[in-house]
Amino acid sequence: MGGLAFRKATPEDTERIAEIMFEEPGQEAVGLALDEERAREIAKAMVRLPGSPKGWQHTVLAELEGEPVGVLQAGVNPVSVTVTPRLALTALRIFGPVGVFKLLPRLRARGRLDMKASEGSYHIAELHVDLRLRGRGMGGAMLEYAQKEAGKRGCRRMSLTTNTTNPARRLYERHGYRVVETRTDPAYQRYTGIEGRVLMVKELG
Repeated sequence: MGGLAFRKATPEDTERIAEIMFEEPGQEAVGLALDEERAREIAKAMVRLPGSPKGWQHTVLAELEGEPVGVLQAGVNPVSVTVTPRLALTALRIFGPVGVFKLLPRLRARGRLDMKASEGSYHIAELHVDLRLRGRGMGGAMLEYAQKEAGKRGCRRMSLTTNTTNPARRLYERHGYRVVETRTDPAYQRYTGIEGRVLMVKELG
């Protein structure tokens, strides 16, 4: 897409990152977090936590006319989210003791669907486009940027995971990603209304 520029995020971008990523939580996030409001609140809190894998340190921003409109978090063997004392306290504040009790089995169900690509692949952990600008080619441009970054690092494979109902799967398929593994879980489906998740891989020349 013409006019789209990329740059590393800074601490000052934190709130914009949280807004682009989680202003409208997806079906999976809402199902796991009990409702849309809490899904939005806990997800944005994770972006704000110091040193979080979802935070500015791990983010590249796509900008259009100087305004951040896309978030990309990707790399070789990126760090995954772990439960720290600060995150646990944040969850307790948002959900309360009863809510946390309900949250735990949902997180366990989600954890059973975790999949990892082969060692050394360039993995896209998060890719989000501003709600107002979806459908204008930005997602594809961000995938192309990620592929160039993978090439600079000598990676021969790119990967990502998503849920089985995510409309963005069509975008990934158009850009050469194919499903190599699918996992389902009845509890996850009961909580989210989604059958499961897939691991998608693109082999690079």
